[in-house]
Amino acid sequence: MPRYKRTRDDAELDLPVEAQVAPEDLETLTKLRNMWEFASLMQYIFLFGHVVKIDDDFDIEDLEAECLKPTPSERLAQIGLQFLKYVSSHRGLTPEIFDEYTRRQYVAKAPQRNPFGEDEDSIKFNDMSIYTRIQILQQLSVWTFGNVDRMRGMMPEDEDDLNWRMEPLGWDKDDRAYFVLDDNRLYRRSDEPLPPPSPVQKKSKPKPKPKSKAAKKDVRPRTRGTRSSKRQKVEESEEEEEPEEEQEMEHTAVDDTTWELIAITLEEYQEFLATIFRSRDPNEKRLRARIEEDVLPIIEKRAEAVRQKQLKKLRELENEQKMATAKRSSRLAGKAEREAQERAEREAEEKKIADLKMAREEQERQKRIEEGHESRRLTREQRLREREAKRILHEEELAKLEEDAERAGSQGPDSDSIAESKRISERQRVTQKEQHKKELEKLAEEEGNWFFDCSVCGVHGENLDDGTHSVACDRCNVWQHSKCHGFAAKQAEKEDFSFICATCRRKEEDAKKPKIPPLKLTNRGSG
Repeated sequence: MPRYKRTRDDAELDLPVEAQVAPEDLETLTKLRNMWEFASLMQYIFLFGHVVKIDDDFDIEDLEAECLKPTPSERLAQIGLQFLKYVSSHRGLTPEIFDEYTRRQYVAKAPQRNPFGEDEDSIKFNDMSIYTRIQILQQLSVWTFGNVDRMRGMMPEDEDDLNWRMEPLGWDKDDRAYFVLDDNRLYRRSDEPLPPPSPVQKKSKPKPKPKSKAAKKDVRPRTRGTRSSKRQKVEESEEEEEPEEEQEMEHTAVDDTTWELIAITLEEYQEFLATIFRSRDPNEKRLRARIEEDVLPIIEKRAEAVRQKQLKKLRELENEQKMATAKRSSRLAGKAEREAQERAEREAEEKKIADLKMAREEQERQKRIEEGHESRRLTREQRLREREAKRILHEEELAKLEEDAERAGSQGPDSDSIAESKRISERQRVTQKEQHKKELEKLAEEEGNWFFDCSVCGVHGENLDDGTHSVACDRCNVWQHSKCHGFAAKQAEKEDFSFICATCRRKEEDAKKPKIPPLKLTNRGSG
């Protein structure tokens, strides 16, 4: 079983539940999980995170969440800065100069794999793909061991350096190694056998494509912890004279990696074990036994803890529902009373709303009546003024015609032509006098008309008599319903009864108010 930074109890209490991943992020997450750099980086954080001042509670789920953020993660850049402080001799490193000083480390230690570029105006860390950023962080974590004594001195005194190695848990029939790291995940590493040394031939060099593939496999750092008894050992005889081909930083799990994530959850572990359950290969038998004895108890305990946690939440929910049911049961006796009270309150509220609506409608109706009443009052006053003006004009014309007739009668005898002219003028005066008298009689008849206009109910009309008792205003002589104004018929028939309508009262009150002198504005020039 691999060495764990945390105790078994701590590992069992760590209950990562796989979060729901958006479909657009699933491909990215799969590639990340199949990168050996991703697993190596997380294992370094598990073992040495406290040394480089990374939070102890930062786990692999947090790392995945940071990698899947739609915007560049500041947490990843901060982790890189913490690594760089243990790699670079420069003091006073800040996020602003992280890109430049990381580029310098690549130029000095791995120029063929420098993702920042050779110019001082380098590519920004946050502008790179998430795969390249993970590879940079993993490379920085490796470079922190440039001063291994410093790292050893910051670890606990009883810490054994050999425990830093992560040995394979076992192998399968194809000689692929399986690892369980501190994240409790099962990984598989497939090492392709080294190609046999080609015979010396005086021919052109091999085609670039196979050479590139071999070079990509050769530049990958050898993973520690191989088994000498089973694995074929081949002397590494790399030709130093051939230049190292630049490694592609943004490799994918499908094309360029031999590192695979096999299982995370208990169900995935069980699915994998089912594939080797009936295997007769001794390696796979030992692998299955190691997983069942050393790994599954932790995974099962973790799954059981997650299940218990979910059951606890379910029980809490059920208890809440039971408590609510119990409360409802204990109040069954008062349920009818509550419902009646609620119904009464609801009816009262509905009545209140209806009353308010009716009051508003009545207010609007009364407003319309008052507006109509006021408009008709103004019309009547205008007609009275016009009628009075006509009466004065007609009376003035009659007086003038009579004066003309008297003046004509006082004159002596005239000639025939003049007499004829006077007779014609006399007939015209008589005709005009009759017309003016008719107009005056008509105006007199109009003055004899009376007007009904109730300011309460809005009934109005000239010479209107609807059969109900009415009273006339002592000021404007407009008739209105007695009942609408709260007067009984007997009360209105009394000799001392007096009724002044609201319009006339308002006019009298306005007349009594002191007149405010008009505001005079003077334009004072600057001189």
